[in-house]
Amino acid sequence: MKVVMAQCNFTVGDLPGNQALIEAAMQRWGQQADLIVFSELAVSGYYPMDLLDRPSFIHAQNAVLETLKAKTAEISAAIVVGAVSENPWAGKPYHNALFVYQGGLEVFHYAKKLLPTYNIFDEARHFEAGQLPGLWLYQGQRVGFLICEDGWNHVSDPSYRIDPVDQLAREHLDLVISINASPSNEEKLQERIAHFSRISQRCDAPLVYVNQVGGQDEVVFDGHSFVLNALGQPVACLPGFSEAQVQVDLSDIQAQPTHAVATYSEAALMFQQLTLGLRDYVKKCGFQQVVVGASGGIDSAVTLALAVAALGPDAVVGITMPARFSSSGSVDHSLQLCAALGIPCHNISIETEFTHSIQRFVESFGEQPSGLTQENMQARIRGKLLMEYSNHFGHLVLSTGNKSEMSIGYATLYGDMNGGLNVLGDVYKLEVYALANYLNQRVEQAVIPSAIIHKAPSAELSEGQTDEASLLPYPQLDAIVRLVIERDLMSASEVKADLDILASVSDEEIHRIARKVDQAEFKRRQAPPILRVHRRAFGFGRRLPIAQRFQPVWLLRHA
Repeated sequence: MKVVMAQCNFTVGDLPGNQALIEAAMQRWGQQADLIVFSELAVSGYYPMDLLDRPSFIHAQNAVLETLKAKTAEISAAIVVGAVSENPWAGKPYHNALFVYQGGLEVFHYAKKLLPTYNIFDEARHFEAGQLPGLWLYQGQRVGFLICEDGWNHVSDPSYRIDPVDQLAREHLDLVISINASPSNEEKLQERIAHFSRISQRCDAPLVYVNQVGGQDEVVFDGHSFVLNALGQPVACLPGFSEAQVQVDLSDIQAQPTHAVATYSEAALMFQQLTLGLRDYVKKCGFQQVVVGASGGIDSAVTLALAVAALGPDAVVGITMPARFSSSGSVDHSLQLCAALGIPCHNISIETEFTHSIQRFVESFGEQPSGLTQENMQARIRGKLLMEYSNHFGHLVLSTGNKSEMSIGYATLYGDMNGGLNVLGDVYKLEVYALANYLNQRVEQAVIPSAIIHKAPSAELSEGQTDEASLLPYPQLDAIVRLVIERDLMSASEVKADLDILASVSDEEIHRIARKVDQAEFKRRQAPPILRVHRRAFGFGRRLPIAQRFQPVWLLRHA
């Protein structure tokens, strides 16, 4: 049997565009292959959320399915396509399903049995779990189907009452096919390969794993589709973070040479995730260009460099906005950075407007604004200028706050938090530096000036201000917020490494920083979406109340 893995970049709600991608693969492989496999919810895009509550959405999707079914009469191959199906029984109105079309007919249908409701997933909001087995007879071969979470029983959620893999393992299969919308995060690729290798061995059958690729809001799907032999060895692997298609002949798969699985350094993986996520967010939201406030600091520098890598220099604009506390180096470094990136950089002083803001405050309220108020005034003037530029020229504003600072609210609402997307919101501060070095190594030149990388981080909103004097040294700050946010997802060695970093930090100081994470929830709720790269990111994957009074004692090393 000749099977094609069609790794496509689908867009939620772009039914004509998704249809075109599927039809293009059918036209390319339809007379060569026996089976063309697409990813989970390929027709609707993953994940439609409450678009599923609109009857017109389902009607439009079903019209696409009818067209695709009819077009299979023109090719010899069958297709496997993920889509929403209507549930005729009790429960939620829909299934997360796959359809197999051949010769103009629907020849098989399977509904996903395990519906994830953790982290970024909330499929039980709209879908009912399927009950029927995913077993199909094709060309004399017994084919078993899984849809993404079906393969992760007891790994991601121990509350599942059935195991679709165990059910398939009893069926003496010739082939397992898993269609997926599996997002990328640290170590996910290695975990995915290892886990499905065990599944192919349990079923004693080759396994075809087709994953979606592309960015959708804050989530990035990495692709990396693969084929395993019955021994769990990879014999074909598609590249990550790009669309790709390949045909694999399964007739003698055990004799095929094994294939090396892609490996990435931590910085390289983040680069791939962030550039793809940014590129697709801009494109799928209908923007052409972006604008970034260039402060001369590491966060804005890395954001600008990533934007250029993702979109090209013609699509990126920088604006540096000095005031009385800005060092001359910050302006110079911003101009050097933008020149090295080949992008324009507007230099606009905010000093006059800052002075007027202070005077207006005194005249209105009869006293001098506090130091913190003056700091926020500067940030909000800068944020206003960026939004004015966006309004007039149509650029998307990218905010630049990193995960360490967003965790504890070290940012100004309606100021530096302004924007339509935060590129670094799931990147800890030390990782920002690693990205800066990676970006320079990648192009073999100092695109990000070394002066930006090596100077002490500062918001430069007051005289002599440095970030670490206001917070903690960043290695310790990163360790605390990582343990607060992600500890239950971390390995024992990762936890130990962070606890070792905190050996000299008092419990009182740990508690102070940890409390700030909860206290800043109201800020993050008003922040732009962020691109997810870690196992748990702020946003849809971490939902806490704003108004709450639970105060845990954050003795992290004893928890």
